[in-house]
Amino acid sequence: MSKKIAIIGAGQLGSRHLQGIAQSSFDISIEVVEPFEVSRKIAQDRFYQIKNREKVTDISFYDSIEKLSNKLDLVIIATNTDVRFNVVKELLDRKDVLNLVLEKVLFQSIDEYYMIEKLLEENSVECWVNHSRRMFPFYKQLKEELKDANQISYNFQGGDWGLGCNGLHFIDHLSYLSDATNLTINNSLLNDKIYNSKRKGFIEFNGLLTGKLDNHLFSLYSNSKKSSGILSIVSDMLTATIDEVKGKITISKLNNQWNEEVIETKIVYFQSELSNILIEDILIENSCNLPTYKEAMNLHIPFIKSLLNHMQKVTGQEHKICPIT
Repeated sequence: MSKKIAIIGAGQLGSRHLQGIAQSSFDISIEVVEPFEVSRKIAQDRFYQIKNREKVTDISFYDSIEKLSNKLDLVIIATNTDVRFNVVKELLDRKDVLNLVLEKVLFQSIDEYYMIEKLLEENSVECWVNHSRRMFPFYKQLKEELKDANQISYNFQGGDWGLGCNGLHFIDHLSYLSDATNLTINNSLLNDKIYNSKRKGFIEFNGLLTGKLDNHLFSLYSNSKKSSGILSIVSDMLTATIDEVKGKITISKLNNQWNEEVIETKIVYFQSELSNILIEDILIENSCNLPTYKEAMNLHIPFIKSLLNHMQKVTGQEHKICPIT
């Protein structure tokens, strides 16, 4: 019997999720909710670009959650942050959902995190957050090599990469590599300016954000001028400089007498290459590499609080909503 999978939000990311799950290794029925006709058409076109989609028993495109099947094995919500709370609430109020995958940043207000946590518990829904670096093979190997590290210094720097929008990906990445969960953040070196995001109605931040996860240190730096991003990791087990886009790593290891070597390998995987693995992990293995909702919430809330605090410092006004996406 086919597993019923729904995607809510079929824009750029949602349509890539669709391409990924279309390559399922087991029978699935897909339902897509996208209110905008243009986006629905793009998603349809991208679905039919996938050649090996023979396990998709049927696919339907809808303009509202109401039209979805009443019982769903897995739902992926890939909407913008500003509407995600209402989408999750409507879905769980109307439908019987077994498993849920949410895109980040989860929500724009602290209250929404706690309200959704309660809804998930009341409805017995298993939920994960799509911090996808945890699924990249190179980082699985790096995590293994760092398992005995006493302390990690983790630094990402580049220009105009979306510190507000993407910063949590890197904080979660360090949490994954180190198994550390206790987050503290220092926002004092962020630029005293709120920037307009490339996406209308959203904002961004630049400057330096620093902090700790347990005893592990991190710094995230974004310049306002576009430039490539470089990740550096320093520990007592290894040091590495990683260019994710080029797939180039310069690495030295304690167990190799700190001799430097250069590795070229694929690091970043597109969502269209991951979602088929994700649905198999969840629906066949009953687990996955992504952080659970509670694990993600533990990092998201201090991050959002820190940005809200910075917004108040810059504008002189109290803010309850942090409009990042």
